[in-house]
Amino acid sequence: MLGNKFVSRVVALFDLNQDTDYLQTDASIRKNVDFRSANSWTLVFAIFIASVGLNINSTAVIIGAMLISPLMGPIIGVGYGLGINDFQLLRRALNNLLIAVGISLVTSTIYFMLSPLSEAQSELLARTSPTFYDVLIALFGGATGIVALSRKEKSNAIPGVAIATALMPPLCTAGYGLANLNMSYFFGAFYLFVINSVFIAISTYVFVRLVRFTKVKYTGHLKQQLIDRWVMLCAGLVIVPSLIFAWFLMKETSFKVRAKKFIEQELVFPGSVVLNKKIKYSFDKQSIVVTIVGEKVKEDLILLFKQKMPLYNLDPSSLELKQVSFEDQINRKLSQQKVVTDQIALLEINNKVLQSRLELQEKNLIIMQGIAMELGIFSPKIKDLLRVQDGYTLVWKRNSNKKEKKRAEAFLRQRLTEPKMIIYHVSEI
Repeated sequence: MLGNKFVSRVVALFDLNQDTDYLQTDASIRKNVDFRSANSWTLVFAIFIASVGLNINSTAVIIGAMLISPLMGPIIGVGYGLGINDFQLLRRALNNLLIAVGISLVTSTIYFMLSPLSEAQSELLARTSPTFYDVLIALFGGATGIVALSRKEKSNAIPGVAIATALMPPLCTAGYGLANLNMSYFFGAFYLFVINSVFIAISTYVFVRLVRFTKVKYTGHLKQQLIDRWVMLCAGLVIVPSLIFAWFLMKETSFKVRAKKFIEQELVFPGSVVLNKKIKYSFDKQSIVVTIVGEKVKEDLILLFKQKMPLYNLDPSSLELKQVSFEDQINRKLSQQKVVTDQIALLEINNKVLQSRLELQEKNLIIMQGIAMELGIFSPKIKDLLRVQDGYTLVWKRNSNKKEKKRAEAFLRQRLTEPKMIIYHVSEI
């Protein structure tokens, strides 16, 4: 008796049918499927906000964009329309979703083409390599969203779903990939968006079927089975690449953990320290590059380290030791100091040469001023004497005749002891 009550209590605790608002849920989903002017502008602004957040690596800004995004409406509409066999609603939802995706990609691409900040930040990079864990987040997030949306008493779960499933950042990252012609970023981010969209829709579809929403069109058993199979096939096609990514991430993480453990426990040298370590993992090659500073490590000791690597499930060929002795460091520092000293000496020489040239120019200027005064006494018509590249220029206050010019030239050649110098004549305007 007590056992039956407990079971009944547990069943009632998880029974979703008792407080599901069928009519209000149906009206709300149908209303949010369509993209009108307000929704379109809200989407554009949200995309700009999310793009700025990714650009400046601000998590708070990105979360704000997620909360105001209207992208969830068409996605839930796809799952709901499929679940109640309303194929007209399904087509509307798909059309509006495609429009929203187009608006998002165009907006984010334009932003990143104009933005002066082109470096990919960590928030942006996090959206380029989706895994199976993103499938789980989208699946459970979508389930939470439709459950919260269908309650008679609305909860605060829907904003959390918008943040968890993260529809906006992947589309903005895809726009970044297009703007920078980086197709790996584009396809990785767009695949994450597809994962989120597909599994939110599938969660909605499964929920609608479980709580038995009224179907618009009743299909035969065979046709319903065909629809279910298509849904499962679509889910499978989306899941497979994420499983591969998840497997690669697991292998990479495992390799890095084993490599760090090997370095910490085995690469201990008397008289030397590990300065730097770089651990890289890819499908076809793994590498562990360790830089050591101090006394030189002998080859037989390096061979011993490599023999121990299989104990950590590591390939001995992946290890590369770069050795920098204290003597090398001192020589490098001395070499750097010598370069700096030579540069300072060269600057001092250049400074002296420039100083000498400046003094010479000042001296010539004084001489020129004195000669110009003598010329003024010799001929009051002469206003100034100028030094030009290939000779001198006499500036006359008014037009002078040929005889005056010859007399002035003769005086100037004799005064400067340059018989063959070129002399030009100009009149003051």
